Amino acid sequence: SFDPSFKILDNNLVGADPNALPKINVRGATALPSIGDNVLDRNNLSSNYNLPAFIMDGFEVSLQKVTDLDINRIESITLLKDAAATAVYGSRAANGVLVITTKAPIPGKLQFSYNSEFVFTAPDLSDYHLLNAADKLRYEEMAGLYSSSINNTNVGTPDELAAAYYGKLRNVASGVNTYWLSQPLRNTYGQKQSVFAQGGDSTFRYGVDLRYQTRPGVMKESGRDQFSGGMSFSYNPSRKLIIKNEVTLTQVNATNSKYGDFSTYVYMNPYYPMTDASGKLIREIANWRVDTKRSGADQYKNVPVFNPLFEASLANFNKDEYLEFVDALSADWKLTPALRLKGQVNLNKTRSSADRFVSPLSNTFFNGPASEIQNRGSYDFSSSDRLTLDGNMTLSYNKMVKDHFFNLVLGSNVISSRADFKYFSARGFSNDRFTNIGFARTYLPNAAPAGNVLKSRSIGNFFSGNYSFKDKYLLDATFRLDGSSAFGAASRFAPFYAGGLGWNMHKEKFMEPLANVISRFKLSVTGGLTGSVSFPPYLSKSIYGYQTSNWYATGLGAIVQGYGNENLKWQKTTNFDAGIDLGFFKDRLMLTPRYYYKLTKGLLVDINVAPSTGFTTYKENLGDMANKGYELYLTLNAMRTTNWNINLTANVAHNTNTIVKIGNALKAYNQSIDDFQSVDSNKVAGVPLLRYNEGQSLNTFYAVKSRGIDPENGKEIYVKRDGSLTYDYDIRDTQPVGDATPTAEGSFGGNITYKQFLLSFSFYYRFGGDMYNQTLVDRVENADPRYNVDSRVLAQRWQKPGDVVFYKNIADLGQTKATSRFIQKDNLLELRSVYVSYDLKKALARKLWMQGLRASITANDIFKTSSVQIERGINYPFARSVTFALQATF
Repeated sequence: SFDPSFKILDNNLVGADPNALPKINVRGATALPSIGDNVLDRNNLSSNYNLPAFIMDGFEVSLQKVTDLDINRIESITLLKDAAATAVYGSRAANGVLVITTKAPIPGKLQFSYNSEFVFTAPDLSDYHLLNAADKLRYEEMAGLYSSSINNTNVGTPDELAAAYYGKLRNVASGVNTYWLSQPLRNTYGQKQSVFAQGGDSTFRYGVDLRYQTRPGVMKESGRDQFSGGMSFSYNPSRKLIIKNEVTLTQVNATNSKYGDFSTYVYMNPYYPMTDASGKLIREIANWRVDTKRSGADQYKNVPVFNPLFEASLANFNKDEYLEFVDALSADWKLTPALRLKGQVNLNKTRSSADRFVSPLSNTFFNGPASEIQNRGSYDFSSSDRLTLDGNMTLSYNKMVKDHFFNLVLGSNVISSRADFKYFSARGFSNDRFTNIGFARTYLPNAAPAGNVLKSRSIGNFFSGNYSFKDKYLLDATFRLDGSSAFGAASRFAPFYAGGLGWNMHKEKFMEPLANVISRFKLSVTGGLTGSVSFPPYLSKSIYGYQTSNWYATGLGAIVQGYGNENLKWQKTTNFDAGIDLGFFKDRLMLTPRYYYKLTKGLLVDINVAPSTGFTTYKENLGDMANKGYELYLTLNAMRTTNWNINLTANVAHNTNTIVKIGNALKAYNQSIDDFQSVDSNKVAGVPLLRYNEGQSLNTFYAVKSRGIDPENGKEIYVKRDGSLTYDYDIRDTQPVGDATPTAEGSFGGNITYKQFLLSFSFYYRFGGDMYNQTLVDRVENADPRYNVDSRVLAQRWQKPGDVVFYKNIADLGQTKATSRFIQKDNLLELRSVYVSYDLKKALARKLWMQGLRASITANDIFKTSSVQIERGINYPFARSVTFALQATF
C-alpha cells in the first residue's frame, strides 16, 4: 500500500531467500538487460539498471543497505517520481528516488527505548501438487518408460525394463512414498532485539543504539544475522549553528543452504527411499540408461540419480559477510533569518568476503576421471574493499515578502568511490573435514589469483527555486549539471533540468461557496530531463589484462578484455507528470489522480563483435523506450469519534511500456534468439524468450500462435503468420501472443483504531495481464518422466480420436515448444499483511515506570488466490511469517 508505482516484482526463483535482493522499478523499466544476463530470467528486466536511487539522511546508499535497515529506525519514507521532485538528483533520478529519513535524538531527560521481536516463519508449499509414489509409477508406465520400442530415456532389454519396473513397484507396495519437499525445509524462529538511549538539552543531544537480528531461512542452514551499533550527537552552541555527527558499525553474516536448490527435491521420485535398511543415507539412488542418439560407444549413457540429502550431509558451505563503517558529519549554519548554509560529508568503508567450499566427496566429482582424483574438492574465495566519500553543500534562501514566498537553493555535491576486488579458486582437498583453504593442493588449472580495482568520481552543481503567490500559484524550477568519470571523454558532463506549475484552486474566492464540500483542489504539472548512471565505471574505457602465465623476453603480454566507447553518453529520460489533488469534507476524503509519460533516449545496448577481436560485446547508445500510465490514490476517514478512528486507503496504477526505437544490433539479437530456439534438442525451446521489436513492450510474450490439440490425432495445430494452419512448428512464425502488463494493479487496506487497539491490513491485486504458464510446459507437457512431475500430467491428456483436451498424448515425449496455448490471464488477489497492536494506558504504564508499552502481532503473506496455477519458489520456496513484538519506552 506504500505506492503502486514502486513495484517489487515477483521473483519466482528466489522466493523467501533471506540473502536475495528484490527486483524493483518505479513507473516501468528505463533500461535494457545486458546480453550477458540470463535470457531465461525475465526478472532481468528489473536489473540494477532499473533500480531507483536510495537516499538515506542525505546520502546515497545501496539496496543491500536498505534491505538490512531496521524498520524501527525509520522516521519517514518518501518516493520522488516526477521531474520537479527528482531533478535535484540529476543523473541518479531517471528511475525515481526513495528518500529515507532515520530517527534523530530528541531533547529532554535520558530516555530508553527497547524493542523485541520474535518471528516465526513456515515454508509455503501450497503451489506444489506433485504425484505420489503410486501415481508416479503409473505415469511412467503410461509414458512408455518400460517399453523399449517407444522411448530413449530408459533403454534396456525387455527383461531389464521389467525388472526396473517391478523393483519400483515393490517399493510402492512396501509403503515407500517419500515426501522429498519437506526434507530441506524447516519452520524457523528468528528475533530482533534493539535498544536506543537518547537525551540531552537544547544545546547538546545524543543517542546510542545497539541492534541484533537473526533471520534464519526456511531452507535448512540458510540465514542472515546482523549486529549493529551507532552513536549520534547534535551540538547547538548557538541558535545559528548546529553540528551533527553519526557513526554506525554494522556486521552481517549470511549463509546459503548447503541443501542446494529446492528444485532438486521437487524432481525426486517419491518411490525413492532416502536410506537403506540400516538407516544410512543412500548416495546413488537409481540409474537411468539413456540413448544419446550418437553413434559408437557414446550412444548409451548411464545417468545416475543422486540423493540430495547425501550432498547436504557433507561439509560444504557457501557463506558471505560484510563489515560496514559509516561516519556522517553535517553542519547547518543560519547566516541570517533567511539565509542558511549547510554542508554534509559521509564516509563509508565496507569490507566483504565470500567463501564457497565443495567437498571432495561431493556428487559434483562423482563421475570424474581417476587421473583427477587429487583435484577433487574446491574452494572459491572473493573479497572486496570499498571506500566511498560523499559530500554536498547547499546555500538556501527562504523569504516571505508580503504575499510572495521565495525558496532558492544553490548546491554542489561530489562522490568518489574506490573498490578493490580479489578472488581465486583452489582445488584438491583430501578429506571432507579439511575445509580450510590451507589444505588445497593447487589453484584451478590454467588460473591464478585475480583482482581488479574500480574507481569512479562524479560531481554535480544545481540551482533550485520555488516561488508562490498567496499560496495559490506555485512555480518550481531546477537546473543541474553533472559530470561522471563513467562516460567517455567526449561526454563527461550533461545538463538536467525540470520545471513545475501548481494552482491551489480551493483558495480562490469563487471556490468559497463550496468550501464545506471541497476542501482541497490543486492542479499541478511538471516536466523535465533526468539521467541514469547506474552501471560499471569502465564501459567507456578499453581494458587490457596482462597474461601473467606467459612471460616473453620483452616482458608480459597483454590482451584486450573489453572495448571502451569514448563516445558513450548518459541515458536521458524526459519526464512529464500532471495531477489533481482533491479533498472533500475537510480532507476526510482525498482523491489524487496522476498521469505521467517518460521517454528514455540513448539506451545502453550491447553490440556484438567478432570473438577474434578478443571480446564479444561493447556498449553503445542505441534505442529509445517510453513508459506512460496513470495512478489513482484514495483515502477515506470513514469514522472519527472519541474511541473510534477508521481510515481506508486504495490505489490503482497502470503502466504501458513501449520500445520506440531499436538499433540493428537488437534486430540481430532477435535473429540469434530465433536460431537458438530452432534447435530441437534445445531445452529452452518451450520458453518464450524476450525479443526487441519497435511498438512492443519489454513485457511482451513471443511464441507461435496455437489453436490447441487436434481431437482427431492429438497433434497441436499452429497458426502461421499468414493465418494458415499447420502441424509443423516453425520458429519463423513467432509473433507477439500476450503481454504481462496488468490492466490495473494496486492495493487497498485500512487502519481501524479503537481506544488502545489498532488493526491494520493490506491487500494487493492485479488483473488483466497475461502470464506464460511455464509450469504447464516444463512439468506437464515437456515433463521428463524419469522425474516427479505436476499432478496435472495425468489430466486432460489426449488418448483417442475425438478427445477434446488441453494436453497432448502422454506417450508423446517430443518437445513442446513455445506456443500461445500456455498464455493465461493473470488475475491475483492476496492478503499481504495484518497488524494488530495494543498500547498500554499511560497511567498504567507510569505505574510500571514506563512512558509507554506496545504489544503487537504481524502476519505476512497470509492468503493468495490466482487465476494461474504455477509452481513458485523454484530455487528457494516462499514462506509465511508471524511476528510478535514488544516496544517499551522508559
